[in-house]
Amino acid sequence: MSNRATRRLSLGVRLHGGEERVPGLPLLPAPPDPHGYPFHEFLVMELERGRLDALLVPRLLAAPPGPGDIAPGPVFEAATLLAGFAGAADGIGLVATAPALGGHAGAIAHRLASLDVLSSGRSGWQPELYGAGADDEAGSSDDEPRRARAAELLAEIERLWSAGNQGAPDAPPPLPQGRPVLFLAAGTPAERALAARHADVVLAARRPLEQARSWYAETKTRAATHGRLPEDLLIWTELTPLVVSDAHQAAALRTDDVLAGTPAQIADHMEQWFEQRACDGFTLSFPSLPGPLVDFVDHVIPELWRRGLFPNDYEHPTLRENLGLRPHAIPTGATHV
Repeated sequence: MSNRATRRLSLGVRLHGGEERVPGLPLLPAPPDPHGYPFHEFLVMELERGRLDALLVPRLLAAPPGPGDIAPGPVFEAATLLAGFAGAADGIGLVATAPALGGHAGAIAHRLASLDVLSSGRSGWQPELYGAGADDEAGSSDDEPRRARAAELLAEIERLWSAGNQGAPDAPPPLPQGRPVLFLAAGTPAERALAARHADVVLAARRPLEQARSWYAETKTRAATHGRLPEDLLIWTELTPLVVSDAHQAAALRTDDVLAGTPAQIADHMEQWFEQRACDGFTLSFPSLPGPLVDFVDHVIPELWRRGLFPNDYEHPTLRENLGLRPHAIPTGATHV
């Protein structure tokens, strides 16, 4: 049986804040100021035009200097920026990175619940578990205590969301999709263990194909030990595509980090990885903006549509449903906050 009978490719795009901003396009001119909100909204609308599943934004998105600028641009806080996008776009999922700080479960739960309400159930979040600002010992090499604290924080936030879904006083507002879709990086063994148990989407690092296939199978097997089905979590791998006009140019521009290729070549790569179960989807990034992003939407996405790998419309109102994830179970009975 073809994998496509039960699976479909899923795609997210991550903005890093360090991309070169190149203003202006021949046919679809972007707002000229790469620092302003309209430029970022333009990117979101382009991604929605391609029906991509989700946009992932770091905790603080810094706009770098534009051409000729000597000062850095403004810094946008993820949840605030995505709240603006929620009113502009009506299909793409909006994923905020939030610092997972001990003692701040209530603030995190309310902020992300508000984003889920504003986006009508299209929110997701990626906890910043071990990065700068997390509740962690500086320079600690012991990953297991950090994993345990992260699991406790996730459980507390989940409890608050469950309370809100049941209308408890002072709890977050009820969430349209039960809880935001949970994205977890899995760069260390402890992170991988946490992701296998809790994540809806596991963010995997770049690996050679055969290593990625083995990592994929092992992670799905780990999830099964927690009573989860293979389809209960998606595994996305990193990919930086760059659309070029011919194979000769692709060979000259391709690097270990950038997949330069014609639309067919890039689609071939994505199809191979998906069909061979090296991933369920990709976390895309682009070396500069807006050109490579728009080229991907204009040329690679239609190729994926033609191959039946990727849907040409948003089929459901919530991010969770569009990703093919099962509805999040809301506990019944009294919950005390």
